Amino acid sequence: MTGLRPRRLSFPEVLAQSVSALAPSAAMVTVPSIVLVTSGAATLPALAAATALVLLVGWCLTQFGRRMAAVGGTYSYTAKGLGPVGALVGGWGLLVGYAAVATAALVGAAVYLSGVLGLRPSPLVVAGLGALLGAAAAFCTVRGIQLSARVALALEVVSIGVVLAVLGVLLLVPRGGPGGAGAVVDGGAAWGAVAVGVVLGVTAFMGFESAATLGVEARRPLVAVPRAVLWTPAVAGVLLVAAAAAQVVLLRAAPLDVLTSPVPVAELADRQGLGLLRRVLDVGIAASFLACVTGSANALGRVLFCMGREGVLPSALGRTHPRFQTPHVALAVVLPAVVGVPVVALAAGGAPRTVLTAALTVSALGYVVAYVLACLAMPVLLHRIGELTALPAVGGLVAGVGGLLVLLGALAGAAWSGRGVVVAVFLAAMAPGLAWAAWLRRRAPDRLAAVGVYDQATASSVLPGSLPTRPRR
Repeated sequence: MTGLRPRRLSFPEVLAQSVSALAPSAAMVTVPSIVLVTSGAATLPALAAATALVLLVGWCLTQFGRRMAAVGGTYSYTAKGLGPVGALVGGWGLLVGYAAVATAALVGAAVYLSGVLGLRPSPLVVAGLGALLGAAAAFCTVRGIQLSARVALALEVVSIGVVLAVLGVLLLVPRGGPGGAGAVVDGGAAWGAVAVGVVLGVTAFMGFESAATLGVEARRPLVAVPRAVLWTPAVAGVLLVAAAAAQVVLLRAAPLDVLTSPVPVAELADRQGLGLLRRVLDVGIAASFLACVTGSANALGRVLFCMGREGVLPSALGRTHPRFQTPHVALAVVLPAVVGVPVVALAAGGAPRTVLTAALTVSALGYVVAYVLACLAMPVLLHRIGELTALPAVGGLVAGVGGLLVLLGALAGAAWSGRGVVVAVFLAAMAPGLAWAAWLRRRAPDRLAAVGVYDQATASSVLPGSLPTRPRR
């Protein structure tokens, strides 16, 4: 793993990677309204279930994070339990998740930036702004993670404060009876729609595990990574459920076009005469979405870098920039697609909300595949090294089986509810990875031997300072 900057990132900077990839403030104003349209009155239970599932997944991942530091993150973790083929399947799901969520975040950033500039968020306007923001994100990811992590964490803290302030003010404004959106907000939902709602709820946490990709670059990875992986979804879950509860109250009394707007909370603020707050909100959420693009791209590039170093993908992906020590080749390969796909979809006339929702759904499905395999791998690894107890065994099984049931329910529910195109896109995105894993196993099994490389732990990875030396006699 030479070429990356080893042991440079402090815990706040490692935490900032998970926070920026998750983008909690953007999730707080985007995900609840999307889930409301899908799950109606079951929105809050669906989001609570998503929070519980992600927390359990995070706890499972910490069992790896306390024992090994790997630039491949969840991909490398899975290899230690399920072997190289399972790791490649989970790793490909992770790549689909990172790429799709970066795509969705780019659209979200462009939509909110159009509000800041006073432009109507038409597809062409959002496409143009998305291209510019994509170029800015590419520069930040190649330039280095340390500065962008600090800036992203500061922006997220400010943005969360802005979102909570706007929701608090809106709750204090007098409201009338149920509006046109009331029937949707209070409407029932079939089991398939609830499963889709849970998966969409998982989108609010996507990227929380990305701190694990900094195992080589963190100063004390066996401490910093598990803390970041567990603390981030715990705090984000509380914020998400609170924001969703507020939006259920607010959107119940709103017109239907507000609920289906790309920016429902900002639209509510505008209609209540809170134009200044709306502009502040637009700035904060645009910054949060942009941080999500850079955070997801950082993680995406490092997983590809790891696969290139292992030899299961072209070795060129394992090169690093001689000055910035970032995986610039891997980033140069994936960033054009991350930026180009939404720009082309929008330029072709796709509605920004439709593109955003579709990309979020695809990313959530990819993440759930990776999470399920990693959770099932955890007790296998602990058994292999003689450290398996009842709690990890039960936790890994519950998280893995629960995630698998949610995944299958979401796929069936999406197909049943007329979203078969999204399912088809997800399956098409997963197909190359599955085919490549099968080909390697059959035709080049020797290339699978290096899958799952990780950084060897030292005492300084766990303990502050250095070990005391024995005094001379």
